[in-house]
Amino acid sequence: MKHVFVLIYLFSSSILWCQGFSWELSPRFPFYIPRTYVGVEGFTSKNYLSGELTLLENLFVCSKFDGGNGSAYYFGATIEHWYLHNVALHGYILFQGSNAKMISAGDTFPILVKGITKIARVENELSMNYKFINFGAGIKWRPLNSNLFVQGSLEFGFKLKTHFEIFEQILSPPEFHFIDNTQRRKVWNGKLSDLSFFKIEPKICIGYDAPLFTGIYASPAITFGIPAFNFSKSETMRVFSVQFGLSLLIGIW
Repeated sequence: MKHVFVLIYLFSSSILWCQGFSWELSPRFPFYIPRTYVGVEGFTSKNYLSGELTLLENLFVCSKFDGGNGSAYYFGATIEHWYLHNVALHGYILFQGSNAKMISAGDTFPILVKGITKIARVENELSMNYKFINFGAGIKWRPLNSNLFVQGSLEFGFKLKTHFEIFEQILSPPEFHFIDNTQRRKVWNGKLSDLSFFKIEPKICIGYDAPLFTGIYASPAITFGIPAFNFSKSETMRVFSVQFGLSLLIGIW
């Protein structure tokens, strides 16, 4: 009878482990470990932009932005289903709010300062805010029977809103001012190519599944967004992102 109990215990333990986690209340009262979990997740990120965006003012090319940086935040819902003891299918929907700043040298032109010809130097600053709704799916793998995981996913995003402002700043000479007697002005007639309405972004994630309570776990992670899409409709501008976030999941069945 003792041997039968041991066999039953080992068999039930293997079933528990194949559901993703080795939780149990006691050997005599095993806990049914759910294989499907739902929850919430949030991220912040640092973004790096590279490529080219052309600034036009009154149909004339003023400058070209070739890079910059920004930040973003993400929040939404997620779901995971443990297909094997160390493999889970992952899906999510996230709202994304981002900002970016790019600076580019503007045109130089001669001016007269107290009868002396000098060369005026200006720079242009692009300040941009944009929002997306993102849908993603991927696969999660735990190597070496540990709680560390590697995850690959493919994200599809739809643009909700874009807003940008362009400023022109005088760098030299210090005596030169715009017509309104300032050295920084807003470019009201500035125009950029539109941002892409749709994006596809592969992502690689490294994290850790930390059990909190029976049937509940948290997953801190770092995610790398691969710049595989054009940020602009008509020009080449790509975004590489490094995201830091946390997911909280609870088993449902």
